Amino acid sequence: SLDYHSSYQHAFIYIRQLALHLRTAMQKKTSEAMSAVYCWQYVHCLKLWVAVLTEACQSNNGQGANGEEELLQSLLFPLSQVIIGTARLIPSTKYLPLRLHCVRLLQQLAAASQVFLPMTSILLDVLDLKELSMPPKKVAKSNVQPLALTLKLRADNPLRTMEEMEMCVSEVFVLLKREVDLYQYSAGFPEFSVWICQRLRKFSKETRSSRWRAYAKGCLDLCDRYTNRAMVERAKLNDVAPKDVKQLEILKPINTPSMGQRYKESLEKEKRLEAASRPLQKQPDNKRKA
Repeated sequence: SLDYHSSYQHAFIYIRQLALHLRTAMQKKTSEAMSAVYCWQYVHCLKLWVAVLTEACQSNNGQGANGEEELLQSLLFPLSQVIIGTARLIPSTKYLPLRLHCVRLLQQLAAASQVFLPMTSILLDVLDLKELSMPPKKVAKSNVQPLALTLKLRADNPLRTMEEMEMCVSEVFVLLKREVDLYQYSAGFPEFSVWICQRLRKFSKETRSSRWRAYAKGCLDLCDRYTNRAMVERAKLNDVAPKDVKQLEILKPINTPSMGQRYKESLEKEKRLEAASRPLQKQPDNKRKA
């Protein structure tokens, strides 16, 4: 930013306007008020200001932020509260894609600012959806339209086919593993992972899908490995309690990628896997003959 004061004023006004829309929707709960929040225009506004604050934080990484730069970074808390409120406004399966969009935005903010913004509760709540325990609806293959979670805010008839269930669960575990990876060097990671492990063990016992059990086992193994390492490393902190630690990644070894770098690597890996999983398009017969 060339002018931090001007940037702060603009960001404050528009983030406040987003908060006012959200408050109106929470108070009135009318379809008109809800549609003002649950729409692409509102989500794109959130993405814009997340991108602005992300750049402001990344430009100051490794440097001491002065008073002007801290002005813009002080908007992290109100923006994160607006995103959390948006995700919890309508906790139904219908708006599951929007909640996952909000999780991605908060993970982006946390990685850039190195601030603890956990969203595991929203991700683990998805595993409690009754649709996941219901028999999938059998439909003809020609009529199957998988739920594109990254391209939709709502789903008219979500999680009724096996393809939609698989896409939902795989997306949740991608974001959950990214959440675990972001906070792996926190001194409080062992306590942070307790609820995750408890819920995943319960999910592994209840689910009838071997693939979903494999997803849960992979995340459990990751949590156990990071927890054991954190217990060993934080024992070297000279009896400092986790609540007294001010630096989030205090257990991170030297020359280890930061939260922001690990987040970018995770996004790139996700894009590569997504590209590899796309079905190959068949070429027309005339092109193959040529």
